[in-house]
Amino acid sequence: MGTPSLLVLAVALAGLSAPCAAYGQPNFIVVLADDVGWGDLGANWAETKETPHLDELAAEGTRFVDFHAAASTCSPSRASLLTGRLGARNGVTHNFAVTSVGGLPLNETTLAEVLREAGYSTGAIGKWHLGHHGHHHPSFRGFDYYLGIPYSHDMGCTDTPGYNLPPCPPCPRHGPAARPAARKDCYTEVALPLFENVTIIQQPVNLSSLAERYVEAATRFIRGAR
Repeated sequence: MGTPSLLVLAVALAGLSAPCAAYGQPNFIVVLADDVGWGDLGANWAETKETPHLDELAAEGTRFVDFHAAASTCSPSRASLLTGRLGARNGVTHNFAVTSVGGLPLNETTLAEVLREAGYSTGAIGKWHLGHHGHHHPSFRGFDYYLGIPYSHDMGCTDTPGYNLPPCPPCPRHGPAARPAARKDCYTEVALPLFENVTIIQQPVNLSSLAERYVEAATRFIRGAR
C-alpha cells in the first residue's frame, strides 16, 4: 500500500467489460480504488464536492451502502475481487513486491476469464499488483487489453519530485556505475514502468499525467467495445 494521496489517483478498472453485440448482455464497469474513505464520495457525505460524476451514477442507479472489501491491502483485495475467494483460499495474503516472481496462482479462474468465455471484451486499466512476470501478467489472466503499472506508485523510482515515497534517489540511467548506494527503504534499482498489454511504453512513468492517461484509455476501450 502507498499513501492515500498517491493511490487515490490510481483508480483501477479491474474487469472493464463490454459484450459482443450478438448477446444482448449488459455492459458493466467495476472500479476498485485504493484508500478511498466513506466521506471521500459526495454520494456518502454532503460536504464532499469533488466527485460529481460518481455522485450522479449513485443518484441514477442502485446504491449499496454495506460493502466490505475482502482485504485492506492491494494485492489481496484485487485477488478476491477477480476470483470471488478470500486470500486464505486463493493464496494471495500479502502484497507482491517489485522482486516477486509469482502472482495470483495460475490455477485460479478470474472474473475476466469467465466474462471472455461469455463473449465479452475485457480490459483492465490501472494498477494490477497481482504479478508482473510471465503468465501472471493481466494479458494472460483473461484481459484483452491492459494499460497500467504492475505495482504501487511508491514501488520504484519515478524521477518526479514529490512522488517517490519513501524518497528515492534519481533512477539510474548510465549503467551500474551510476547507481546510487543501495537503501533498504526504497527501490533504487527499478524505475516504475507503464505497461500497455505486455509492452513497457514508459519507464519511469510520468505520474503527473497518469490519471489523465487512464481516463483516455478507459474511454477509448469503452467506445471501441461498444
